[in-house]
Amino acid sequence: MNRKSMLGDPPPIRITPHDLGRLDVLLAHLSQPAGVIDFLQREVDRADVADYSSDGGTPFVRLGSRVTFADDRGTRHTATLITPDEAARRQDGISILTPVGAALLGLSEGQSIAYGTLDGRTKSVQVLRIEPPAG
Repeated sequence: MNRKSMLGDPPPIRITPHDLGRLDVLLAHLSQPAGVIDFLQREVDRADVADYSSDGGTPFVRLGSRVTFADDRGTRHTATLITPDEAARRQDGISILTPVGAALLGLSEGQSIAYGTLDGRTKSVQVLRIEPPAG
């Protein structure tokens, strides 16, 4: 079985113009595109750009969103999606440069996605609740 059939088709995702700009800059300054960097770039490239405030109020995961999600074992986790430079200021953060962080980007409540881990396993997450960034 090839990787695409194991992972299936990913769900549609959205990204704000602001987050797109921030992630384009971040990805442009990374030295070795590989693994999770490639996955994040693919997620950014396939996302529909949406102005969050005019999207009809349907929440989706953005940088700074506090997200409650379940892993493939059903365990619930809550974390704030952050960039690496925010890690020193946020103890509750999950970096966008981790496989699960990249997988959460752009998902809406109820959506799930499979992703590859750094050690080659396939895992999945389902978004249960999204709190938009403060401010």
